[in-house]
Amino acid sequence: MRHGTAPRAALAAVAAACALAFFTGCAGKLPVLSRVYGRVIYAHDPSTNASSETLGVFLVASDPDGMENINAFYVINDDAELFWKVDSATWITATAEGESWIGTTSLMMPGAMPLPAGQYRVVLESVGGDTVEDTITIPVRVLSAADAKYPAAAIEQGLIKVSGAPESFEIWAYGKDGKFVSTFPLSGKSPQLAVQAVTSSSPALAGGFTFRVYAWNEQDGFGVLCGPYSPDALPGK
Repeated sequence: MRHGTAPRAALAAVAAACALAFFTGCAGKLPVLSRVYGRVIYAHDPSTNASSETLGVFLVASDPDGMENINAFYVINDDAELFWKVDSATWITATAEGESWIGTTSLMMPGAMPLPAGQYRVVLESVGGDTVEDTITIPVRVLSAADAKYPAAAIEQGLIKVSGAPESFEIWAYGKDGKFVSTFPLSGKSPQLAVQAVTSSSPALAGGFTFRVYAWNEQDGFGVLCGPYSPDALPGK
């Protein structure tokens, strides 16, 4: 993944190249960008009490020649002269509601500055240089990552219990190597998730895992992501 700022002329050149690839590739097999999802995420590490702001972008993408023919996707804010490149070696994959997604949760501004509100282009690129694109909109936020409230997790009798979260949230599970594996949506007044349900859901989690708690704040226009937590290190294990 690469990110940075660029002169307006450089961004114009990228846009022109994307447009050229689109029109010259019309006779070929273009990649397909079915859906794009983008949200600001405030991430909090409870072990260090540090908070940061990231941009999560996920795509439902496919290619007539197979997913191996998709090379990368770009996230571009033309007005702020910002761009990030996420290639196939660094993006993560996830399945939600029967759809396969690719994306990242770790796009950050240089110098950890706040992400500017506005429209961002998401450009999907094939190995051959063909592109398709869509847009996401990042809203204005009043609260910063340092001022946001974050959930907390504990283990009680083999159950992951979360406090300080809205009625609907998610547990994001990672293997021992730190790679994202699966999402466990939870809801209700007293939601809980059995540790055994996580370890038995995937071979990548059977030997141990860490997790984060994610919740979306609709009113304020950002999500909160707290962790990582290790079940072995939590009170009540």
